[in-house]
Amino acid sequence: MKIGIIGFQRSGKTAVFRALTGSKVEEGAASSHGGSRGVAHMAVVKVPDERLERLAVQTQPQKTTFAAVEYYDLAGIDRGDAEKKTGLGDEQLNALGNLDALLAVIRAFDDGSGIPPDVAGDLDAIRLELVLSDLQKVENRLPKVEKNIHKVSGKELEQSKMEFAALQKVQKILEEGAPIRSFDLSPDDEKILRGFMFLSAKPILYVINLGEDALQSGGDSLAKIDIPPLGKNEQVAAMCAAIEAEIQQLSPEEQEIFLKDYNIAEPSARRVIRICYDLLGYISFFTVGPKEVRAWTIRDGSTAMQAAGAIHSDMERGFIRAEVVRWDKLLAAGGFAQTKKTADLHIEGKEYIVKDGDVMLFLFSV
Repeated sequence: MKIGIIGFQRSGKTAVFRALTGSKVEEGAASSHGGSRGVAHMAVVKVPDERLERLAVQTQPQKTTFAAVEYYDLAGIDRGDAEKKTGLGDEQLNALGNLDALLAVIRAFDDGSGIPPDVAGDLDAIRLELVLSDLQKVENRLPKVEKNIHKVSGKELEQSKMEFAALQKVQKILEEGAPIRSFDLSPDDEKILRGFMFLSAKPILYVINLGEDALQSGGDSLAKIDIPPLGKNEQVAAMCAAIEAEIQQLSPEEQEIFLKDYNIAEPSARRVIRICYDLLGYISFFTVGPKEVRAWTIRDGSTAMQAAGAIHSDMERGFIRAEVVRWDKLLAAGGFAQTKKTADLHIEGKEYIVKDGDVMLFLFSV
């Protein structure tokens, strides 16, 4: 899972990155990621999963592998550029294209500039930036497709017409100022448009970056903030990134003390991952053996054959069947062999819909 962190300059975006990853980079520090000048920092974080830990304790494998999240902290959006309503720059667009979801940081603290925070205004401005960037991409592409329609024939002509029609649908959505994710496109249109990697089609989590005073006042921080209505595949969460970034640098014992002192029921590092899994419709299944106990991430609704493909394409191609047991049933039985005696193990075919927490053993032939 790849998450891109975006936001206006001075929003505390890099503090959020530090709070989520435990990294020690500072605001305005030089890039630590050489792949793109649009990316300021990048870190890989394991997905906490108590189920996997308990399975590993029982199995005692040589290796335990958690699912992972890649966080990309992008260069801040210049407010002056945003006011021009031209969309994001090329470097930011290139960096964001291959990411699964976006995390937009919205300032809700006093940054000392004398300009009060405007949560509703900044959230709408970020949303508009993504819409304008997509609209620009559509407007650049449409004339080329229309020109191509008059040059080609046969199957290529049919494909060009389908692309043109799909782009026109998206253009209408974007011209109304709405993100693509707010509309249900047909499977055919989604397939045609997938290669464009539209930003407003990606799920987005708006993180309201609070000041320390908001934590001290207690209560529901979000209830006190004017937040515009959220659309499809949009969620909002609040955190005080400056405080949580500092807590991340402490020992586990010290972290527990400070989280309690600041009335933080759950670290944002855990909470944000859970929200992103929900936004993207992801679940986890496990494989268990003496060499490795591992968590795998797939989309909710995936079949057993697709889950096998997440491990290796050969397993999907040569899929025969899957042996499946719930993770808690496996723990209670004492091991895979014992689940056959307790009737907790069941044999499933390629169309079986994998459930979150399934432990699976695949049989295949290539």
